[in-house]
Amino acid sequence: MTRFEPTWESLRTHRIPQWFGEAKFGIWSHWGAQSVARSGDWYARHLYGMQPWSEPWERKRADRQHAHHRAHFGPGGGTKDLFPRWRAERFDPDELMDLYVRSGARYFMSMATHCDNFDLYDSGERGWHTARVGPGRDIVAAWERAARGAGLPFGLSFHNNWTWRWLDVAHGKDPETGEPYDGALTRGDGTGTWWEGLDPAELYPPRHDPGTKPPAAEAERFYARVRAALDRYRPDLVYLDDGRMPFDAGSVVESQPVSTAGLDLLAHYYNTCGTGGIVSIKDVPDLDRTAVLLDCERRQLDEAQPHPWQFDTSDGEWFDCSDDDAMFHPRKSSQQVIHTLIDVVAKNGCLLLNIPQHADGTVDAHARKLLDEVGDWLRVCGEGVYGTTPWLRAAEGETGMGEVKGYEHYNEADRAYLASDVRFTRRGDDVYATLLAYPGTGKAAITSLGEAAGLLKRDPSRVELLGHGPVPWRRTAGALHADLPPEPPTTAAHMLKITGASC
Repeated sequence: MTRFEPTWESLRTHRIPQWFGEAKFGIWSHWGAQSVARSGDWYARHLYGMQPWSEPWERKRADRQHAHHRAHFGPGGGTKDLFPRWRAERFDPDELMDLYVRSGARYFMSMATHCDNFDLYDSGERGWHTARVGPGRDIVAAWERAARGAGLPFGLSFHNNWTWRWLDVAHGKDPETGEPYDGALTRGDGTGTWWEGLDPAELYPPRHDPGTKPPAAEAERFYARVRAALDRYRPDLVYLDDGRMPFDAGSVVESQPVSTAGLDLLAHYYNTCGTGGIVSIKDVPDLDRTAVLLDCERRQLDEAQPHPWQFDTSDGEWFDCSDDDAMFHPRKSSQQVIHTLIDVVAKNGCLLLNIPQHADGTVDAHARKLLDEVGDWLRVCGEGVYGTTPWLRAAEGETGMGEVKGYEHYNEADRAYLASDVRFTRRGDDVYATLLAYPGTGKAAITSLGEAAGLLKRDPSRVELLGHGPVPWRRTAGALHADLPPEPPTTAAHMLKITGASC
């Protein structure tokens, strides 16, 4: 067994475990105390309103969420005051895991700690965790038992590397009253309150000027907490919410001096993970694509990648949101999820889909319907998804990925695909061609499979529309033509299995 050292040279010899490349579809529970407000993402930061050091793009969301917080919870308080309001009183991880397995998910990820710095697991002496405050239980442990019991690989996501530049607003003032917020509170200030015995200095970062880099001690604390969680829950997959290893060069919270503690974590984790281990970040040079997994948040790629990667997105906002204002991410249809899934898989990726949960732990009817419909599609077309590899060409058609937008360079969309938009996967000698819309003429023409394209080694022995059966076909220089039934046997996307034609 290879023993990894904390250097990129050594870590590049790591390989992405086979299970991940075969799984293709996972579910994420990006859930926490911010769900209490039902006002979407970044709530624990924006409840403080616009502060002098808030970034310009935040203005509308911060103003709206601050107003929401005053209307529902009154003035004053801060992020810490969300935690006791989160009860998770109807959280049933086994029932939800059954739902996710029926949807076709082959792995599961639980959030461990978000940018609000509140641990969803029993983190011991550090009291800001769900076993002590709020739910009164170890959420991660409950998810871990349910996932393992269902036979799913289990992952953990960590976002608290952001806390330094995310909860700096706790040191600001109420924009309406001028009263200081709770960032400067001490353990002694908690006497006689619900948080007596807890230290706000363990939750909020110290006051610092905007743009100030955190000291290396912040990196040491972060990695000590992550390592302890990994040693305890033994996840198969770890998600770090950063462009590079947190606090290293290029990180969203690059420390001063730059910390390479992330390399120590990678080496320790890979050396102790029984399934090989995976750690994902969001900006991975080609040379490092096996040392760490490329994760693309709401960002689809144009081409197939030489190594497995992950596309992560959510059915709407990352946290539960009852507001349908255009500033919030809209809920998804099963068609959009299926289109995204087959596009990502054709390019050697896996789709990780967050299902927002209410604060009580349940998921709504929209999510259940979406998951049921995705599961129905995968029961018919899963053979062209699970365990497949990219074909010689990932896609054909005129509908592109579109321009990136926003500070995170998102490009996901509910696109109006045409019948000429096709995605390809491969299993052995069989090629799967998925039409992203059904041809109104009943005639499919796939140019990549035509004789002139030179991509098939031989004529197929059979062409089958999954869910229907064999269909008449002919191959010309320009395309492989298939005569389809008047009504499609599946919704959203329609998969042709071309048997025995690949190398």
